Amino acid sequence: MRTYLRSIKLGDAETIARWKSDPYLRRMALDVNHTTTAEKERKNIQQALDDSDEEYLLIVEQETDQPLGYIRLNWWHGREIAWLRYAMGERRGEGLCSEALTALLERLFSESLHRIEGEVYACNEPSIRLLKRLGFVREGVKRQAHFDGEEYIDIYAYGLLRADFAQ
Repeated sequence: MRTYLRSIKLGDAETIARWKSDPYLRRMALDVNHTTTAEKERKNIQQALDDSDEEYLLIVEQETDQPLGYIRLNWWHGREIAWLRYAMGERRGEGLCSEALTALLERLFSESLHRIEGEVYACNEPSIRLLKRLGFVREGVKRQAHFDGEEYIDIYAYGLLRADFAQ
């Protein structure tokens, strides 16, 4: 394993703010007009830490302890259903997010997780490919539900059941 997951800390706010200020990440996962600061991210992290129905994890490189990205889960029905959000910092395209998500899904499905779901902007081909590789199934389309600064684009809804996860 090249990565490991750890709980987010307030001290990670500057890193998260830097990632979320990247125009590529804003286009692929947030909003082109999204702005943030380290202080806003500290508040966001604190809210997540205080919420028992949310898990906020940092993807970290094993060898260097360098933060690489994040994964957020919101829980429903105890810990049987989760809503997934994730993003990578500068080290995209190296398979590091895939590795971290695979390890997380293996752990969650071996525990109580029954279903996990997430949404992806139609323009985010890397995330679409990643979810498909992990076994997620496209379950629906929210037509023209996101404005990317130039046009309205679709949002795809994906889901993965424990029974379908074969890693």
